[in-house]
Amino acid sequence: MKSANAESFIDDESYIESIEQLSGRVGFITWQQYDILLATQKYGWDTMVDFVAYLETADISHIDSLTVADMPDVNTVELSHVYNQSKVGLKNFDKLAEERGVLSIAGHSRALNDSVKLVWFNQTRALRLFTPINDETLIRRYVETLIRRTFGTSDAMKLARRC
Repeated sequence: MKSANAESFIDDESYIESIEQLSGRVGFITWQQYDILLATQKYGWDTMVDFVAYLETADISHIDSLTVADMPDVNTVELSHVYNQSKVGLKNFDKLAEERGVLSIAGHSRALNDSVKLVWFNQTRALRLFTPINDETLIRRYVETLIRRTFGTSDAMKLARRC
């Protein structure tokens, strides 16, 4: 029988194969870049859209940037202005109906209480996360939670307690 607190924890098996952390400065802010290789099969466009739709309801309080591209840093299209005016959820946002190579979302994470930008690369196991937070353990917990979707309600993201 599962204890009442069991859903607050994840098991010891990780869905993250590796994380590489890099730092860089933009103006007065030092940003951390976390390049994450998932220990899963390659994901596709529908999974990428599911991830951003989940973050829209469970964690990101305001979408500052929503971009698509065919390749990283090539012909990037910013969709946040159109999205914020559309009043539809990302799952039903028509600009995400066409498969692309890269999808990113940026805004304020309620779970981390700071800015985040997540970037997915179609047909890979790679995920890139940008944030001012310099705490690989916290970021690992955040990404594990995102992947597992171990949250209490459909509109609240609870971080896994251990990895």
